[in-house]
Amino acid sequence: MKRITLAVLLLSGCAASAPVSQATRTHDEPSVSIIATYGHATSPPVIVSLQAKTTGMTPPLKFHWSLGNGRESLVAQPLPQAYGVGRYDVVLTVTDGEGRTKRASVAIDSKSHGCGF
Repeated sequence: MKRITLAVLLLSGCAASAPVSQATRTHDEPSVSIIATYGHATSPPVIVSLQAKTTGMTPPLKFHWSLGNGRESLVAQPLPQAYGVGRYDVVLTVTDGEGRTKRASVAIDSKSHGCGF
C-alpha cells in the first residue's frame, strides 16, 4: 500500500511541475492602492485611517508608509493619523517576495471651518 501511495504522490508531483503556457496563467498585474477613511471631525485635526490594498504581489510583502505628517510606518494598516490644517501627501511603497516594488499616493486635505485658521 505504501508503494501505491508513493506512486500517486510522484505522479501528482510530476503533473504539478509541468510547464504552464502563458495563455492559461491568470496572475493579476501587481498593483498597490491606498484606502483612506476620514473620521467625523468638524474641524482640524482630522483623523484618517489608512490601509494598503495589494493585488498580484507575491508574499512576503514589505510596507513602507511616509504618512505626510513626519511619521512613517512599516505595517499594512498603520494607526489612525491626525492631520492639522493643510495638505499632506501620503506615499506607500510595497515590495514583494520577488523584489517587485509598487507605489501609491494620496493627498490628505484638512481645511479650517471658520476664523481663517
